[in-house]
Amino acid sequence: MMELREARPIARMLAGLSEPTRLMIALCLLERPHYVGELSEILKMPMVNVSHHLGVLKQAGLVEDTREGRRVLYRLREGVLDAASGPDTHVVLNLGPYRLWITEPPPVQPVNWQQGRKRGRPRRHKRSH
Repeated sequence: MMELREARPIARMLAGLSEPTRLMIALCLLERPHYVGELSEILKMPMVNVSHHLGVLKQAGLVEDTREGRRVLYRLREGVLDAASGPDTHVVLNLGPYRLWITEPPPVQPVNWQQGRKRGRPRRHKRSH
């Protein structure tokens, strides 16, 4: 049986990949390291959003970064997510003593990001006196 100290890092990694955008970023980084701007263009998302998601992936222990002057190059931490070879396409997430096999990972599709105000509560209009 797994102990709590073993379960925490595994849960943190799974939580990091549980959001679709972060999973797409991880799949992009599986191909090769990328800069935030490159990922922003691939995913058709604002750089600030991509940067946020990369920070979450880094906190989860899935991503490493290297500063190159003013730019930061992001890559998957070695051995965390591997493309498995064989007749079937799949990705293996290494969770310490456990492995999660992702069969037929989805192709990375740009997100239909809508510019402008977020959904939610309507704006309050100022009353004229």
